[in-house]
Amino acid sequence: MKNTKEQIKRALVGPLFVTLTLQLVMGLVDAIHAHQPEGVAYRAFQFPDHLTPVIDGNLDDWDMVDDSYEIATGQFRDLINPDGEAIDSDDFSVRLKVGWNKTVNRLYFAAQVRDDVHQVDRPVGSAAVRIFQDDALELFIDADHSGGQYANFSELSSDEQLQRNGADANHFVLAGPPPDEDFFVNFSAAAWYALVDGPYTSAAFEFVGVMGGAGVMSYEVMLVPFDRVDVNAVFQSVEHVMEEGEIIGFNVEFNDFDANSELFDAKWSLSGQLNSFRFSERFADLILMPLEGIFQPTVARTSSWGRLKTSALHRRLGVE
Repeated sequence: MKNTKEQIKRALVGPLFVTLTLQLVMGLVDAIHAHQPEGVAYRAFQFPDHLTPVIDGNLDDWDMVDDSYEIATGQFRDLINPDGEAIDSDDFSVRLKVGWNKTVNRLYFAAQVRDDVHQVDRPVGSAAVRIFQDDALELFIDADHSGGQYANFSELSSDEQLQRNGADANHFVLAGPPPDEDFFVNFSAAAWYALVDGPYTSAAFEFVGVMGGAGVMSYEVMLVPFDRVDVNAVFQSVEHVMEEGEIIGFNVEFNDFDANSELFDAKWSLSGQLNSFRFSERFADLILMPLEGIFQPTVARTSSWGRLKTSALHRRLGVE
């Protein structure tokens, strides 16, 4: 049994990855038409306009977000050892929060991971093909909740794949500290949608600990959602305008490697579904919440402000 598990683990990061997942999709796993887990919608906190977080890896901006929005370790499933129980431990624990802002139409993500072995050992210049073999956060977005295949169109020509990969849903990976300057990758060919400090994406991290040993990793990401991403330019893309109460598709996975960078120790998934890298119906659901009451203008404040403006106008006109 141990050998079988190790073979599966190696397949997930080795050349058999596509073969294994295609078998699971076509033969062993029933078609899934709804986001997972069924009947569960995680909540995105709505940041007031003047309190949106700065993307710098320091998560103090998120202290204002109530703990009821927190997504904790127990809500993740290990895709490598699916029968195992997700509990906080020295080996792995996570705290995840999601936010959004209506005015600037941005999504925000903050996660803090405690791990007994934080491993980032890919070679310099290999982020595009090896970043997912480091301890990493993988973030998936299906803004219009449409589902379907959005990547890995192996049956298409190279030019067609360039246009289709990441067009209808998005897959970002954040891993660090890196051996070079590359710690944020979008598995789409749209370079404009993968900037660490850009108008449509930004990302940062903060690591406290010992590389190859115990540590605490903080991840922070901002992105503007799109219904369709054009590989060539943003003006040819279709931005998704978020609304309160809307449900969008999203998923988060954490890659956990320990002694062997080609052998997963665990792969923690919020949706608990395989093949999120290819099919967006394998994501979870995220509901965009309204402003919390403390940040909403009250009726009394609104009417008082109205009376003040009316009084000021009357004084200017000499009306009693």
